[in-house]
Amino acid sequence: MTTHAGENGEALRPDDPERLGPYRLVGRLGRGGMGTVYLGEDSAGRRVAVKVINRELAGEGTFRERFRREVTAARQVRRFCTAPVMDAELDTDPLYVVTEYIEGPSLESAVAERGPLPGSDLEGLAVGVATALAAIHGAGIVHRDLKPANVLLSSTGPRVIDFGIARALDATDGPTRTGQFVGTPNYLPPELLRGEQVTPASDVFSWGCVVAYAGTGSAPFAGSTVPEIFYRVVHDEPKLDGLDPGLRDIVAAALDKDPRNRPSVQDLLGRLVGNGKADPATLAENVRAGWHGPAGDPTVQARTGQAAFPPPTVASPADTTRRDGAAPAPGGPRPGSGGKAGLPLRPLIIGAAAVAALAVLAVVGFTVLRPGGGPPENLATVFSDDFANDESGWQSFGDEYGYRDGKYFMRTDNYSEAVSRWVPKDDVKTFPDPILATVTATVTEGSPDARYGLLCRANNDRNTIYQYLFLIRNDGKGAVLRKTNGAQGSKELAVTDSVPGFSGDGGNKLQIGCAGQDGGKRVRLRLWVNGEQVIDVTDTDQPLDNGWVGMEVQRGGNKAQQVNAQFDDFDMSKVLD
Repeated sequence: MTTHAGENGEALRPDDPERLGPYRLVGRLGRGGMGTVYLGEDSAGRRVAVKVINRELAGEGTFRERFRREVTAARQVRRFCTAPVMDAELDTDPLYVVTEYIEGPSLESAVAERGPLPGSDLEGLAVGVATALAAIHGAGIVHRDLKPANVLLSSTGPRVIDFGIARALDATDGPTRTGQFVGTPNYLPPELLRGEQVTPASDVFSWGCVVAYAGTGSAPFAGSTVPEIFYRVVHDEPKLDGLDPGLRDIVAAALDKDPRNRPSVQDLLGRLVGNGKADPATLAENVRAGWHGPAGDPTVQARTGQAAFPPPTVASPADTTRRDGAAPAPGGPRPGSGGKAGLPLRPLIIGAAAVAALAVLAVVGFTVLRPGGGPPENLATVFSDDFANDESGWQSFGDEYGYRDGKYFMRTDNYSEAVSRWVPKDDVKTFPDPILATVTATVTEGSPDARYGLLCRANNDRNTIYQYLFLIRNDGKGAVLRKTNGAQGSKELAVTDSVPGFSGDGGNKLQIGCAGQDGGKRVRLRLWVNGEQVIDVTDTDQPLDNGWVGMEVQRGGNKAQQVNAQFDDFDMSKVLD
């Protein structure tokens, strides 16, 4: 039930508790299969994540007993590269568990935003996660749900969260509860799918999947459906193309179908640091001493979904608003940008003391991968409009969209969660590629989590939408790049917790770059706000064909509060170099 989010969770709802035991709750971070997650503060003002268990689960005697056992064990886990359990209520309703509050992006979001980790970063992550597993297994428990969303890249190094507690959802007679497996399909070990016992070796398999994802940008057993993924986990060899050669053999050994053939966590650490026996405490201290982390990217632990950007309803460019309420289908692994950087270490790092140097190199790698660089300047304008002429081709419809005061406005209503408009097709027969689209937007009405932005490569095939959509929050506390790929649904290609360059005093100049590459096999997608780069990713997973460019507004989580944005100085240009 844990992913990550920026400092933009929801306010407490009227029926939410304001205090649990000694903890004051200050916001709602999300909701998962086990319950609701809150941001809290202890009596000293330190932030914590408070996970409150659903009442229907808490009312089950079997669940309560498992929950008590697993939390009690989790509290014994040493702090090596983990987010420790600090407190819990195990007897009276509501049941809850309190963990350390961790700031830093999840591995999932870091790879989705910046691409695979380069060699030194990747090895530092591999050591840190293996060290965390050593601490977890040392307490006599198994994580059972190790995945990129449960690895946070904090200022003190990689931190593994949500260990052990997932077992409380298991049925008493097997690995499922109400017919569902506990865990994430791409990272589940084959023995779990075969109905066999889950052991520490199962976490080693998940470790191999996580490291493969971090090093390649894709899970080693990817698929378009859950049954397909399950089949590949049980029967297929992992896809490790592009993984650093220095780690490939270790990861391949961890992904052996037979848990008896996999290395133990101590074996992993010994091979990673180049000696037969590695001390987790020393490794954790060295990683912490040399790690500075990706600065300026605060992340809240223990949130599910993307509360900052809830999924939109599905639209067609032929329509004027989104009204059908359809939710996006789940996507597979999210591609990112960039490639390998730095040199693979052969042999791998020798000795625990070298881990500190490795962590320092990891910091450099993250800095290199951070978005940077201004928008292209060598342009040829294809279409522009300052909206001074209310007959320039954009449509008008009541209070939802149209010309007003020399600008073009778009407003949601009680029936439309989002409104989209496209460059008048009569004025543009062919959309250029590569393209830079620019507009200045000002929100005159809307909640902090309302969103607005630009879209590119939009197409409509029998009311089935295809598009790349760039949105920023009204309060500047996040941006998202969402791909809608017809019947395959929508997925986030990039999510940020802040918007560099954002101005809260008035309009913001938004620019998006959409550039086909390698004969259409790749599309580079970039977003700038007031000249500062916010997103830079490359889509290699069925890139969308060239198509329409337009603007969009989306209502926030409060359905009673609409969003109204005014757009001005729209420009669409072909990038000449």
